[in-house]
Amino acid sequence: MKFFIRLSLFFLTFLGLYSGFVYFVSPQKIPKQSWWQHNRVRVESFLTEGRDSKYVIVGSSMSDRMLPKQNSGWFNLSLVGEGALTGLSILKNSDTSPKFVLIEVNQLSVKENEKFSKENTDPFFIFTRRNFPVLKSEKQPLNYAVGFVIQFTDRFFAAEIKQDPKEKNEALEISKRLKHEHLEEVKRWYGAAVEQKKLNDRMTYLSSILKELEAKGVRPIFFEMPMHPEILASAKETRTRETVLKNFPPSQYIWFIDNKDIYEDSDALHLAYPEADRFLSKLKEYAESFP
Repeated sequence: MKFFIRLSLFFLTFLGLYSGFVYFVSPQKIPKQSWWQHNRVRVESFLTEGRDSKYVIVGSSMSDRMLPKQNSGWFNLSLVGEGALTGLSILKNSDTSPKFVLIEVNQLSVKENEKFSKENTDPFFIFTRRNFPVLKSEKQPLNYAVGFVIQFTDRFFAAEIKQDPKEKNEALEISKRLKHEHLEEVKRWYGAAVEQKKLNDRMTYLSSILKELEAKGVRPIFFEMPMHPEILASAKETRTRETVLKNFPPSQYIWFIDNKDIYEDSDALHLAYPEADRFLSKLKEYAESFP
C-alpha cells in the first residue's frame, strides 16, 4: 500500500514539475514521429488555441503547407493523408463555430477517417487537452527532449557549407531530372478518374455536413489548391472538380478560383512553402472581403 502511495506522490510531483516546465520553456522545433501524430497535434491545437478562429481551412496535405499567423483569426485544420471530409467532421463534432470554413476541393474524393474523427472529438479528450496542456501530444517528454537536441545542434554546430559551382550545377540537374520523373509518375496516378458513384457518395455526405454547419452559422467557401498544371488537368482532378461544381455551384456557394497565377510546386502535388504562403494571402484577402 505504501508503495502505491509513494508511486502516486512521485507521479503527481513529476506531473506538477513537468507542467510548470512546459508552461515556461519550449523548444523552437518540436518533431512529430508520424503523419498520425502530426494530425493529432493539429487537431489538439484547433480544439485549444484555435477554438475562437473565425476562418478554418480543411483539406489534405496540399493545403497543410499554408501556415496562418498566430492570432490572425485563421486556423489550418488540413490533415496529412486525409481529405477535407475528415476536417469537416471534426469541426462539426466540436463546439467551435467559425464564421467561415474553407474547403479544399482537390481531395474531396477521400473518405472521412471516422476512427480519427471520433477519437479526437471525444468529450473527455477535449476536456483533458483544454484543462491539462501537459497531456497534449506535442508536450510529451520525448518530443521535448528531441526538440531541445535539434535546437542545440542547430545553434552550435550549424556551419555554412560552400559548394563548388560545378557540383552545384550537377545537383540542380539531378534535382530537375528527379522532379520530372516524379511528375510522370504522378500523372500515371492521376490518369484515371475517381469512380463517379464514389464521388456521388462523398457529395451526399458533404451536403449533410454542410447543412449542420450552416445551421450553426458557418458559411462554406470552396477553393482548389494549385498543383502542377498537368495534374490539375488530369482525369482525377477534372472529374472531382466538375462533380463538386455540379453539386455546389458558384451560383449558390462561394468559390475562390485563382486561374490567373501559376505557382511553383515542389513535387507536382504540393506547392513550395513560399508559394503556399502566397496563395494563402490571396485566399485570405478574398475570404475576409465577405461580411
